Amino acid sequence: MITPLSQKERNELLSHVSEEQKEFLLNGLKRSRQTIFGNFMLSEKVHAIKAADEIELLEEEQDVVDWMIVEFVDHGLGNRLGKCACGRSLRFEFTVQHTKTKKTIVYGKDHLAEFLNLDVRDIDGVIYELNSIDFELDEMLMKIRDKDYGYELLEGLSEYPKDIQNHVDHHIPLLQRQIKRLKKLIEEKKLAEELEVFKLANAKIMKRLEKEKKEQQSREQEITEKVHAGLPPNASLGEIAYTFVKNGLSSATEISHHIRNHFSAEKRMSISVMERPYIYIDVVTALMEYVKQDYLIFDEESSGIEDCVFFINPEAQPENTTVIQETLF
Repeated sequence: MITPLSQKERNELLSHVSEEQKEFLLNGLKRSRQTIFGNFMLSEKVHAIKAADEIELLEEEQDVVDWMIVEFVDHGLGNRLGKCACGRSLRFEFTVQHTKTKKTIVYGKDHLAEFLNLDVRDIDGVIYELNSIDFELDEMLMKIRDKDYGYELLEGLSEYPKDIQNHVDHHIPLLQRQIKRLKKLIEEKKLAEELEVFKLANAKIMKRLEKEKKEQQSREQEITEKVHAGLPPNASLGEIAYTFVKNGLSSATEISHHIRNHFSAEKRMSISVMERPYIYIDVVTALMEYVKQDYLIFDEESSGIEDCVFFINPEAQPENTTVIQETLF
């Protein structure tokens, strides 16, 4: 909360604003006060009145619903320039008026509380709300003086809340509470934009992965067809694995997956952390038989616990692979 201006300071700043700005500020102040007065008088707390300061009320003036607070003046800290109906000097002046008879009475907060049959703390609550309105008037006046309108925060936004648009239309600075709300809107917009970017990027990634998956499936189908075409009837596991190596596959894990997926082999998967096909060890054992006979090269540098890598030995090729390994199915 900013330090409130004195009425003299407020009037001085008001004298330097444009007529359009002054009309907006003062009308806004008046409407805000009327809203506070109206809400307070219609609240459940205000349900009866009684005469205060020996002011007599006519019979038709006994109904609380016909009374309204129509004005409030805060003369400032240490000032008692107001005058209560009882004659006491006041800092806070409330003017109440009967809507039908137009009887008008000026009370301080103590006698207003007595008039409305309320605790004085309820009047303090109204004063707090009224002061909040005055503080906002002061904030806008000082920002006009300092040419601090806050419009730079609107850049990049195609639309914004109606109350903010109203300030822009009348060349009125944005209030601190509006700026806080605006910053939240900007953060939400940025988050939404980032989310949209993420969605677009994710869609591209998914499209690419789907394309790669289809390409992988196509390659897998192609190589499997070649292997099938190069195998003798009732081929052994070793013959199948060796034929995969001949067609360009080097990884025993990958070969195991192909055999599991496309041949009549054990379909279980290992429950170990490797999560390899259950036939992996049999595939490695079968391929090692070809290594022993120099038909394959076991790449010890590239091989490890995770996988074993095999290549065709170009210097020695078996004429008939069926004699190399018996069927392991």
